[in-house]
Amino acid sequence: MPTQAPPTRRRRRLRQAAAALAVIGLGTALFDWNVLRRPLEYVISGRLEREIRINGPLSVHLWSLHPSLSAEEVELANAPGGKAPHLARVGRLQITLNLTESLKGNWVLDGLDLDRADVQLEEDTAGKGNWLFGRQGDEAPLAVRYGKIRIRDGTLGLRLPARKVDLKLRITSEQDKERLNVTVAGRWAGEAVDISGKADVVQGLLYGNQPYSVDARGSIGPTRFSVSGSAADLAQIDGLDILFTLSGQSLAGLFPLTGVPLPATPPYRIAGRLVRTGPSWQFQDIDGKVGSSDVSGRLSIDRSTTPQKLAGKLRSGRLDLSDLSGFIGARTSTGQEIAPRPGKVLPSRPLGFEKIAAANVDLDFVIDDFRNTGLPLDSAQGRLTIVDRQVSLSPLKLGLAKGVTDGKLELDTRKQPASAKLDMRATRLQLRELLPDTNSRRFTSGVLGGHATLAMRGQSVADLLASANGTLGLAMTGGSTDRLLVRLANLDVANSLVSWLSGGQREDIRCIIADMEATNGVLKPRTLILDTARTRVRGKGEINLRDETLDLHLRTEAKDTSLLALRGPLYLGGSFADPVVRPEPLPVGSRIAGAVALGLIAPPLALLPLIETGGAEHSPCSTTLGVTPGKATPR
Repeated sequence: MPTQAPPTRRRRRLRQAAAALAVIGLGTALFDWNVLRRPLEYVISGRLEREIRINGPLSVHLWSLHPSLSAEEVELANAPGGKAPHLARVGRLQITLNLTESLKGNWVLDGLDLDRADVQLEEDTAGKGNWLFGRQGDEAPLAVRYGKIRIRDGTLGLRLPARKVDLKLRITSEQDKERLNVTVAGRWAGEAVDISGKADVVQGLLYGNQPYSVDARGSIGPTRFSVSGSAADLAQIDGLDILFTLSGQSLAGLFPLTGVPLPATPPYRIAGRLVRTGPSWQFQDIDGKVGSSDVSGRLSIDRSTTPQKLAGKLRSGRLDLSDLSGFIGARTSTGQEIAPRPGKVLPSRPLGFEKIAAANVDLDFVIDDFRNTGLPLDSAQGRLTIVDRQVSLSPLKLGLAKGVTDGKLELDTRKQPASAKLDMRATRLQLRELLPDTNSRRFTSGVLGGHATLAMRGQSVADLLASANGTLGLAMTGGSTDRLLVRLANLDVANSLVSWLSGGQREDIRCIIADMEATNGVLKPRTLILDTARTRVRGKGEINLRDETLDLHLRTEAKDTSLLALRGPLYLGGSFADPVVRPEPLPVGSRIAGAVALGLIAPPLALLPLIETGGAEHSPCSTTLGVTPGKATPR
């Protein structure tokens, strides 16, 4: 008959094993883990190379692949030389360990629960954080990876002297313990910080796949902001997808916070969406106001390169030109407009070329309409690039006076003072559009074209123009003007009276030519002529961009005769800020003195010195330029 011994022994062994496990489990449950506080402190302190003290009750739950430890009144020492009295002090701490990873030699915490915590994070003068554990030397410090972190009530200090950061975060939990209220005060990049918001418990730090909800608003210095969205990896601030608003006194105020070179502007408010993946920060659906101007578009910042790269496309439906005055140094970094120097017009404030080194830029822009320009500037479009501190506006196309002005501006800031090159050409500009409204009614439009080629050096707009070398040219054909203006330019009293009584007859403009050479900031006309059917006006003198002064003499030659003509010349002088136009005193005074002298002898002869002989030659612009009509003037 077969025996039943083996199954009986097997069952007996199983019962014995179960009993042993029960005894071990009961022993574990009844064991006073507090007796292991000091040995545990010794082991952890040795591993972290940082003293840890457990001053309250200790309990351990071992039977799991994710064993946990809880302790009360725990204090972790600061790094040697640290300013804070401790790195962390916690009322109650619970740690859940990933046993599988720990057996491989990795410190991986699936969970970290903190109640009544006070954590002080700081960097030393070398930029090493006190949250890095282990020996200092060739080997990398011990890295601890975290899963979910729950902070129910506590404070967090962050002190990074090299970055001018000194913050204190106050964290309180809501009833469900999965949502936190956060307030932040202190300084960031030297600017005062005041932030409040709500956030989920910190999670996803271990695997980076748990969206972390954030909703906050506040201010950093003069900049106010709000954000609402999520971050997939909070430790690296990666996987961001948030809606944001920004407002402040000047976009230049964002440079210390973001490292993005922006000009000084009037107060602004901008909204949009921020998406970050890896080193790329994408600012999408931008919609805002800067001063009186609107702006929309998109921007991206790539911080995987040095310097960082800024690219994008921006559009303004309506732009107030004064809002861009920061580009030419006419505003402070806080956005305040800078009054010109007494008696001067050109901005002399340095343009802040040091910011150009902060980023390479590739930006397309379109401006549909201008306001407050003082010029008939209709639209603009172009491309701004910065590569290795070399700035280029090319192509640059302006809608001006119902015509087109296009060309390029290049600026090289690699050496100081910076050097600049300007090459612009204008085609089919309408003269009437270029004149103030009070004067434009006296003209019908001729068509103007011109060019400017200048090389400059300097640190401000005033410096650059004061060093200008090159040429400027302008030519116009067609159009007409009020004959009264031409007669007054010749101080032609008799014909001016006739023109006025006749209701303002028209005077055809045959051509206008202005060909000027710039030498060290002084513009001198090689040719300056206005030629009409009855009069020719010639000009000479100079425009001094260094001193911002005018010294031009306009002499009129009539092509017909007139009584009572007090032939000029006219003088255009003074400063850019306070120009003056007046007759030249000596020639006119001489002729009046001659008339008075003749009047003493024989009154009828007194009119003789005032009679124009009409000796000027009738010649078109081509003859004036010395070329055969019909042949193009070489460029």
